Amino acid sequence: MRFGKEVIGVGQVPQAKDNQYSFNETFRCVYGWDLCHCRRVIWAERYALADLAGVYQKALQKPSFTQIHEDHIVRTVQTIDSSHFDRPLKGMPNINSAVYSEEELGLALFRAGISHKNIDDIVRALQQAEQLCSWYWSEHCGRSPTENEIVSHIILPLFLGLGWSHQQIAIQWNRVDMAFFKRTPTKPQNCIMVLEAKGLGKGLGEVLDQPKAYVKSLGLKNVKYILTTDGANLFVYGQSNNEWHQNPIAYLSIRSLQKEYILPKKTNAIDTLVRLQPSAV
Repeated sequence: MRFGKEVIGVGQVPQAKDNQYSFNETFRCVYGWDLCHCRRVIWAERYALADLAGVYQKALQKPSFTQIHEDHIVRTVQTIDSSHFDRPLKGMPNINSAVYSEEELGLALFRAGISHKNIDDIVRALQQAEQLCSWYWSEHCGRSPTENEIVSHIILPLFLGLGWSHQQIAIQWNRVDMAFFKRTPTKPQNCIMVLEAKGLGKGLGEVLDQPKAYVKSLGLKNVKYILTTDGANLFVYGQSNNEWHQNPIAYLSIRSLQKEYILPKKTNAIDTLVRLQPSAV
């Protein structure tokens, strides 16, 4: 298993008949990936990856899922002592991965304290975003949307629905794709959130460094959240002790508004929408 170009784990697929292929909707949305088609894996514990961790650093870009043929990687993996995999499989996670219906979504947002008007605006924005994502991915579109289209057609309407005003949002502000302000004027000291957008379906695993650099170089000391998005997925990062967390603290899949996401851990659609209201930032 790798994250970008860094190997983060090595596992073994069990050979027992009851550990073969399965379809599990718990994995409907894993950091935006649909991984319902799965196999169990015993991951090596207390195994020092050493040189294996960096074998991809100088490699050409590879697909997220690929078979490895390079001799030096295969030989290294084959030398791993089988004792690292000599343990029973861990239990499967138990979460409620059900997707909100429109009625359930509205009720959950109301219970969270969001007004009727905002609820209607949020639901419409999410419906439009989902329809656009489906269209962009279909043969009827015939192209991938630009980053500017992602921002203007999908992300901006969502945040307007959440209660932000046009005056509080700046597009392409000092190289930042979207900047959010607690109040006007839109000066650095009033900036409380920034967003970095990429093309639809583009990987977001290594995108965080770019908006972090903007926050630092522009002296945005009051920024509370950094957001990254490809239009279909929205990740929210927080900080503590002036250090940005590497793992998202909130997440939203436009195409899968779930009651719980398996990853990022402890995230769900409602908490993310509530967290991103202007009154909450």
